[in-house]
Amino acid sequence: MANITIYKVEPYSSEHFRIFSGVYNDFKTNAANDYNFELEPLAYPNFIKSIEEGLLNCLILFEDDIPTGFLVYTTIISESLELNIIHCIGNENLNAKRKLLLEKFIEINKHTMKEKVVTYPMLGKQSSFTQDIQEKFGFKVVNTSVMVYNVTDITAINKTKEVYVPKLPHDYTITNWKTVYFKDAADVIHQAFKESSDALFDSRFLSVKGCKDIVEKITDDVYGKFLPSITKVLLYKKKPVGFCFANLTNEKIANVPIVAISKKHRNYGFGKILLKQLVDNLLTTSITNGWTLKELNASCDSDNESAVNMYTTVGFTEEYTYPQAYHPKTV
Repeated sequence: MANITIYKVEPYSSEHFRIFSGVYNDFKTNAANDYNFELEPLAYPNFIKSIEEGLLNCLILFEDDIPTGFLVYTTIISESLELNIIHCIGNENLNAKRKLLLEKFIEINKHTMKEKVVTYPMLGKQSSFTQDIQEKFGFKVVNTSVMVYNVTDITAINKTKEVYVPKLPHDYTITNWKTVYFKDAADVIHQAFKESSDALFDSRFLSVKGCKDIVEKITDDVYGKFLPSITKVLLYKKKPVGFCFANLTNEKIANVPIVAISKKHRNYGFGKILLKQLVDNLLTTSITNGWTLKELNASCDSDNESAVNMYTTVGFTEEYTYPQAYHPKTV
């Protein structure tokens, strides 16, 4: 008679500390290659500390009492229920194992899912779970492009220099970030994104209050070290109507978390103008400060042709795409 494998999924507890380390470290070793992680994941003791402090939640998959996979989620960063990663050792019955972890996740969070959107960036090899997550769990998917500007590529730099930038119309000026622009930034971001695909998986875009949370996290270094002197602000009659934010993810990677132009001031190419000034400023500052910067990146909806064109015109290239899955609030 063939042996039958017994599967179970349990939330992490202190009794799992020793036996779970191997699975987590397998993920940590493969995070860059398998999941396109820019930053090295937390060391195991720090990861466990984050769980114990309530910053992360972790579900563990057991096969005959041996840990072979896990799922991590949180509600700390945004208003959404953020599913961060599903990792299993090896590729055998991979989607079946992911399914078990996701079923437990939904069981535990069924009440929360009535109030919060679930978001799940299916980076790297997780994209092979896309069909199942849509057909069996009711998730929807937006394809997301990761745009990268190679700071060390002279071709990209020369392309940026050659970008035609028209003279700003009368009453328009560009300046750097100031804290007094905080409320205006939330208003502009709300106007720019409330009807976008981003609002489907990040409900903060649906309200000014939520957008204030986004701006606060950008400027308080939650998403990386904020760069106020490189962040660009478009003014119309001295009132902010556009923003292009910048931060440092680490010593080698910078990021543009948001480019937003107020609805009344679109279709003039202001996004491209702000982005080009940001790139020019970043390149100069990187040299002046002796940074070992290698890339500047950003993400946008793959179907948003104007956004993709804005980045490519300035010198970015599409590095890869991934399915951004989300589950609307349940009724």
